[in-house]
Amino acid sequence: MTDTLLGPTEVAEALRDSVDEERWSPFSMSRFSGDRPLIGRIGFDSFRIQKRRFYRNDFARHFYAQFGPEPGGTRIEGYFAIAMWVKLFMLAWIGFAASVGSVIFIATCRELISGHRTPNDQDWIGLLVPPGLVLFGFGLTVIGSLLSRPGERYILQRLGIILSTSATKTET
Repeated sequence: MTDTLLGPTEVAEALRDSVDEERWSPFSMSRFSGDRPLIGRIGFDSFRIQKRRFYRNDFARHFYAQFGPEPGGTRIEGYFAIAMWVKLFMLAWIGFAASVGSVIFIATCRELISGHRTPNDQDWIGLLVPPGLVLFGFGLTVIGSLLSRPGERYILQRLGIILSTSATKTET
């Protein structure tokens, strides 16, 4: 949460001038057109921005914010979160891996414990792969979020610079 002396219209304009619109580009190292350090979407009273990266990290958290008028300026309230499509994909991934994997894991354990057949070299697949897929899903999310932490600090610093610079320009 932060306040600025700029009005909501000036905040939106300052952000549009400093943030590249998210437009996919197959010929860019960052996958998005433009060369500004921040990319995102700026709306009438909200915005979503992320740090431009030259590697792929779909688990990097974006900054989502709402802004509105307040006496003497504008109040900006925001939070960091991963993109909704990534949340839905991981929910489906972990849900599928847990539901199908638990059936395979339990069946393998039941066969090994019952002693109806002799253990073979393939049993380790039923014991290790299902929990491994679930752990992989969680681990990928955690590692991707940890790799995006420096970008989060950068976004907040950059927002401060953008808004303070624009406020200084408005005053003169």
